[in-house]
Amino acid sequence: MIRSRVFFALALLFSFIVIVTYAFVDFREREDKAYDLYQSESYLKVLKLYSDTEIPSSELELTILSQTISQLEKKLNEKGSPKDLISFFKKSSLTKLIEWETTRGTYYHIEDPYFSHLKKHGDGYKRALITKIGTLSKPIPKSEVTHLLLLLILEDPRGMEESFSRSLANLLSFPFEPIGEIESEFLLQSLHFLANTPNTLLSHQTATIRGKNVNLRSGPGRENAEVGKISEPELSFCLEEDAGTETIAGHNGHWKRCYFPNLQKSAWIFSGFLTEVPPNPNIVAEFEKRFKAVDNEVRIDFEGWNGNQIPSTFFGTYIPRESVRVSGETGFPIYGKSKGSKGTERICKKLSGDKNYFEFSFSPTDSEVPISFLELHLNYDNREHLAYSISLDKESIWVNKNRYVLDGEKRRENLSLHIESRDGDKWNASLWRRNTGLIQSIRSFPMDESALVSGRYSWEICLPLTKEPNREQVLLFEIRTGIH
Repeated sequence: MIRSRVFFALALLFSFIVIVTYAFVDFREREDKAYDLYQSESYLKVLKLYSDTEIPSSELELTILSQTISQLEKKLNEKGSPKDLISFFKKSSLTKLIEWETTRGTYYHIEDPYFSHLKKHGDGYKRALITKIGTLSKPIPKSEVTHLLLLLILEDPRGMEESFSRSLANLLSFPFEPIGEIESEFLLQSLHFLANTPNTLLSHQTATIRGKNVNLRSGPGRENAEVGKISEPELSFCLEEDAGTETIAGHNGHWKRCYFPNLQKSAWIFSGFLTEVPPNPNIVAEFEKRFKAVDNEVRIDFEGWNGNQIPSTFFGTYIPRESVRVSGETGFPIYGKSKGSKGTERICKKLSGDKNYFEFSFSPTDSEVPISFLELHLNYDNREHLAYSISLDKESIWVNKNRYVLDGEKRRENLSLHIESRDGDKWNASLWRRNTGLIQSIRSFPMDESALVSGRYSWEICLPLTKEPNREQVLLFEIRTGIH
């Protein structure tokens, strides 16, 4: 009897412990905890989920952490910001606190260790960048504004138009250093596109100047300093409006802060001197054309690939290998042939439609012997035919038998092969690094000329795989292909 009572008491105690554990211990995944804490504005608690030296590999976690840094930077620069927050970042080994002296006193900037690990042009990267810009509440150094502006105008705002327009308007309200002709054109395209998009901050905010030598001011009102003059028919994009109304030169209106593309600055102007105009449809078309190339582009990366299974959309005989994570991206290791190697296999991805460029991103190798890491095949008559084989050693890159000696710096490379013309049964191509041609007139291996003339072929991208992993490898991160 006593024994049964003891067991009953122990069972009750165990049940109590289980209930308490489930009630007070959070068993959710860490990224779920981080997301909920961020949404509840518990920003320091988000950081405390991670060790002081940890850079997670998850895009979601990196995005949340980068956004958290931006929100905490905003708090640091508010009036009466808590001193313990400054102390926290001064003690942190992963983040660095920098003090910028500005026209409105000291600005506390937190160097973001997570942003650079996000995949460029991905949704997480764009969200983090928009948050970073949107949380700026007072001027920062011109060079920093320029840097953020150049990052933002390279991004496609479609799908994030409303938040993108708010961030762009916020950024353009600060002074920045002059930007180049191409960058100015990209900015103008983005402004016209957003002005042409309903329910954005810039919708119906395109205007031309009415009058000559109209005063621009530092604030909303004639009591503010004059910062320049402008005359018709200069274009402007208005970013914000003062609530008060005035009558100037017989015109009723508001003071508006507008951005003037030709001046590359924003200033306040009285709305009575503005005439609303529609966005330029030709410039909107240029914007859409610029990003249409991205829409038609095939992009291959290895995110989501776990190493045990063949990468998504590839086919062939796969030999498992471990993925390698570098700066937030997954690299696919392609090994060189070792002595006594038992041969190679390959995996391929079929491509539809015509293609005339293949861009590939890879890290250098220490191999003395060239490692074949990318093959371009033409498929016709239900067979694969090798057109170009691309190899890498510690000094050079090889395309078929054509060699280019690299500069020796151990950095990630981004090169592209442009298919330019056909000469009989061979393609002619050239190898490029950005706008610089490295090798010209690279002839493919012979093909069936009748297949090339008739166009009854398709391209395939293939990755050679050795059967035995070794230390000599090329890390392939990404391949892009399309039509220039």
